[in-house]
Amino acid sequence: MKKRELPKRVFERSGTYWYVTAQGDIRKWTKLSRVSEGMPAMYRALAELMVIDATDDSMPALIATWMKEVSTTRGAKTQENDLYRSKVLSESFKEFRAKDVKVSSVIEFLKAYKTMPRSYNAYRATLREILRFAEEKDMRDPGSNPVDSTKTMSIKPRRRYITDSKLRRIKVAAMYGEDGKRTKSGPMLCALIDLAYLTGQRIGDLLALEWSNINRYGITFEPGKTEDSTAVRILILWTPKLKAVIARIKAIGNLHIRYVITTKNAQPYRYSGASSAWSRAVERAGYVNCHFHDIRAKSLTDKEKRDGMQAARLMGGHSTEQQTADYIASMATTQITATR
Repeated sequence: MKKRELPKRVFERSGTYWYVTAQGDIRKWTKLSRVSEGMPAMYRALAELMVIDATDDSMPALIATWMKEVSTTRGAKTQENDLYRSKVLSESFKEFRAKDVKVSSVIEFLKAYKTMPRSYNAYRATLREILRFAEEKDMRDPGSNPVDSTKTMSIKPRRRYITDSKLRRIKVAAMYGEDGKRTKSGPMLCALIDLAYLTGQRIGDLLALEWSNINRYGITFEPGKTEDSTAVRILILWTPKLKAVIARIKAIGNLHIRYVITTKNAQPYRYSGASSAWSRAVERAGYVNCHFHDIRAKSLTDKEKRDGMQAARLMGGHSTEQQTADYIASMATTQITATR
């Protein structure tokens, strides 16, 4: 795994993840976990270190405890996002005790993200959850969360629909680098793209897919985003194209004993690595503002056109058809003939 795919100060050496700090001219290597234990184990160990380094009821201490007790129960992609945002929040509120964070403090912090609605809402949500956690720890009075007095920012729905030809160009760009030579990551990335389209699942659930989820009937998914709500299980039945994708993955060789989607070194693909590979392919294909999750939107939109709203709802794991309708509506274009 490349260093750029790991959190800051975390290195991989001899099958182990290490956290490295500098003490003068000497580097201190602290063992986190074995690579074979997966990324969640590494994040849990990293959260433990954060707790050790922080004490009392300061915001950094509160955030470190939240990372250990709450974040480590989430999916790998969510943990990665939590880790990044928690560091920003710890630095921004390092002079605050948990009980001293006021509405004005929250507003002042969020000002930096006023031009970035998605980031604004993400930081707001994380800070709100952390201060709610402070109430559980008796560090704040019940019902005193200052984030509740701030508004979320409206986000304009994406209207990006990836056409079949555009997706083909991106896959070709994934297979060949700028030098015209075949890339080592291309075959697996193309398989991931095809799996995303054929199953309509989120990238986090695709990267977490295990061989044990593949059976004689098809591929079973348990979407991480719904595990605390509908807890839906989705069985995507076999089609010739879906079988062909799995066959391609097996033909790549050097497989991981547990995970289906892996790097060329047979290690589980992390979200950051898959996202970076996708972004490079999109850039080589000559496109901009084209996200991996747009494939899911294309998949559900195409499924609705072919098999109806109910089929799209089941594939998307939505609890109501209205959710699916809202999702697809943002991709739809009204068609009507000219006046004459």
